[in-house]
Amino acid sequence: MKIVFIGLLLVEMLFANTKVNILGYPNQNIEYQENIQRYFKTKLALDIDVHKSILRPYYKKAKNHLIWIKEGELSSLGIQLIQTINDDLMVNESLQKSFNLTHIDMLIKTKEQYQELSVLDTIRLDLLLTYAYSKYISYLSFGDMNWGKFQEQLKELFDKHEVIANWRRTKVNLKKISLLEKSIEQQDILISLNEAHISYKHANKMRETIHAYQKISDEGGYVKIPSIKVLKPNQKNKIVPLLRQRLLQSKDLSQEDFDIAINEEPSVLSDPKTPTQEFALAEDKRDIYDEVLVTAVKSFQTNHGLQVDGVVGRDTIKHFNITVKQKITQIKINLERMRWLPRDLGDKYLLVNIPDYHLRYVEDKKEVLKLPVVVGTRKHPTPVFSHRLTTVVLNPYWRVPERIVQREIVPKLLDDPEYLVARGMNIHENWDHKSPTFNPLAIDWTQYVQTDEQKEQKVYPEVPYKFIQIPSKKNPLGKMKFMFHNRYSVYIHDTSSKHYFKRRQRAFSHGCIRLQTPHKLLKTIANQDKRLKYKEAVDILKDIEKTEVTLSNKIPVHIVYLTAWMDDEGVMQFRDDIYGYDRTQRKLLY
Repeated sequence: MKIVFIGLLLVEMLFANTKVNILGYPNQNIEYQENIQRYFKTKLALDIDVHKSILRPYYKKAKNHLIWIKEGELSSLGIQLIQTINDDLMVNESLQKSFNLTHIDMLIKTKEQYQELSVLDTIRLDLLLTYAYSKYISYLSFGDMNWGKFQEQLKELFDKHEVIANWRRTKVNLKKISLLEKSIEQQDILISLNEAHISYKHANKMRETIHAYQKISDEGGYVKIPSIKVLKPNQKNKIVPLLRQRLLQSKDLSQEDFDIAINEEPSVLSDPKTPTQEFALAEDKRDIYDEVLVTAVKSFQTNHGLQVDGVVGRDTIKHFNITVKQKITQIKINLERMRWLPRDLGDKYLLVNIPDYHLRYVEDKKEVLKLPVVVGTRKHPTPVFSHRLTTVVLNPYWRVPERIVQREIVPKLLDDPEYLVARGMNIHENWDHKSPTFNPLAIDWTQYVQTDEQKEQKVYPEVPYKFIQIPSKKNPLGKMKFMFHNRYSVYIHDTSSKHYFKRRQRAFSHGCIRLQTPHKLLKTIANQDKRLKYKEAVDILKDIEKTEVTLSNKIPVHIVYLTAWMDDEGVMQFRDDIYGYDRTQRKLLY
């Protein structure tokens, strides 16, 4: 029997005296209501694999009425829910392992075969659909990774290697039952699901690309590029035809340019080099690494965060030979990460993508500023979290973290007692830069060196002094820092080590985010905040007196770890997994 779609208007016509947005369909056969009540009182066994504790609040709100079935027919909401989940299952292995609609499918087929379900089978179907809705909306909110296990693995990094890695996700607290009521009222399940779904820019389009990548995989995958030392513009090499095919697959080379290249005939030399030659064929241009192909390689290098020089070397070939299946998995992992972000990033916000080594200032969904940054090393990874920028500090003092004092400064003082003097760094009684100071030459630093027992236990002796560096060109914080107070003591700041910005891979800090051109960020914020006056700030920076400016409006800051995302032109971007999180999370998800 054909499934009948029940719309909101029909419900209103049949039950004019009933509130439309009530959860469930009232005035049903009392037998359904009584049996649902018996089920929750454990007086009725239905042999379905669900948790009653999850279902009970829904049916309590619905007064034990059926939610998805009306007059023996599956509602449009139920059909829409099943279709949405099935579409997701087609591209999501993570969801497949924990989501099984087999029982629901069997009941629907039974309904189609016999035209009518028994009372108990009808209740089973309704309960299973409610359970599927609740589980699916939770999945959309939080993803399917074992977060506790991931946190345990981050802790193991510290236990084994003293790596302090932190990743906090934003919890999305949804009123699932209230959302379902809205969906019933408007007969659209997407009203509920979209509240939980990823809101990160272009995430839906990014998800759709999985089908295109899967098609390439089904057709045999990416063309493999053989290893060579180097290929430079205008050189001839046997890999050029393969390179052309590979770049066509990733759409860095257009179909038109590809067709022109492969159909081009070898040219004829009109001036033979020997008297016996009537003519000579020139080198086949299809093997020449020409300008069109160089442009395509540069496009590929840009989209993978590589050195954009058009030279095909070991690093570029390595990225050419990442399989399409690996890229599909990489996209899916990063879609999961987007679920861990706030659903509302803010009207204007700062976004630092660690593997991309860039900071972006976004306003009204448009990027108004993009700056290169230096992030934490693999030993000192920049934490992943969201916060709010509240203060700009001009001429900051650097209060050296105890961890750096114990592990780096004390050993240097043993080798060079003048180490602090040369850097304008003082030893204080407390964190106040005006507190009493101590002479480093009068302190026996050997007493703060690890003993053999402490090395085994991976602990360091406590140093009872506070190290503070005065504002100067040598100060690692540079001339300004942008504060968002957090448990990790991580900030965005200027730096005295500008040479690192010449590198493609810029993971060199102790976890903070260093800016190459902090004045640009200062000016952008000043244009938006009346308390921060740019010209006055520039004058203050000429001196060494510390000045703090509290912003009138807090700016959301999102430090993320995305190795795959879609840019505003609809082009997929891929970056190296600099902290190894892709590998760790892939194991937990798949």
